[in-house]
Amino acid sequence: MANVGIIIGIIVIAVVIGFAYYISLPPTLPTTSVPTNTITVSTTIVTTAYHNSVPILTKFSSKSVDVNSSSPANVTVTAPDRVNITVMIPSGTYALVSNNLLQTYNFTIATFTIMNVSSPTGYKNQTPAYGFAFEVNGSINPAISFVNANKAPMHLTTVTHYPSTWYSWAYVGGTFNTSTGTYAGGNYLIKNTWTYNTTKGTMTNTQFYKSIMWIFTIGPAQAVTTTTVATTVNASTVATSTLPTTTASGYGYP
Repeated sequence: MANVGIIIGIIVIAVVIGFAYYISLPPTLPTTSVPTNTITVSTTIVTTAYHNSVPILTKFSSKSVDVNSSSPANVTVTAPDRVNITVMIPSGTYALVSNNLLQTYNFTIATFTIMNVSSPTGYKNQTPAYGFAFEVNGSINPAISFVNANKAPMHLTTVTHYPSTWYSWAYVGGTFNTSTGTYAGGNYLIKNTWTYNTTKGTMTNTQFYKSIMWIFTIGPAQAVTTTTVATTVNASTVATSTLPTTTASGYGYP
């Protein structure tokens, strides 16, 4: 009987302790559904490297030749419209890169399809057709020039088969990505001067000596070039061209 009394006493003590612990706990609040405020963040995701309005020129074709200044060289590339462009590099032509004369270098003529390229300012009747460029060791940079041993300009002859409704413009200020073949950005600089042979259907430029981009445009026919005869005191005659006197800038004129 003594043992039963002890057990009952232990149980009573445990109940008292448990009740005391229970009443010491903080009251439990009823669970309620708390609305969540949702904040929507608008994020613009750039899916391309360039804004839609930036001119983009993408390489279509290219042909290269290893040039040694001791010998002449020439290279021909086929444009997007399947017309060939030929560049003739005269003997004695060096590449001037960062003020260093390169006797041997890789020369490339490349053509480019165009996107977001507008007509030249003031020439809305000229429609851009495609771009072409001279590369030196894979770079397009107006700081690169073709020169002789004394660093004087050496003009490359460029020939292609188009009528006088075709023009070209120096196009500079863009960035050329060698790995992707993409030229982004740029602006028209000057209109080039070409000699047209209506019999052969060719146009020739002999003033380019820079590594830049050019863009062909198609528009109204060129004005017909005429000649006049000047009479001197000794009655001799001289044929005088009405074309303006040009100074070579390397971009094609002036």
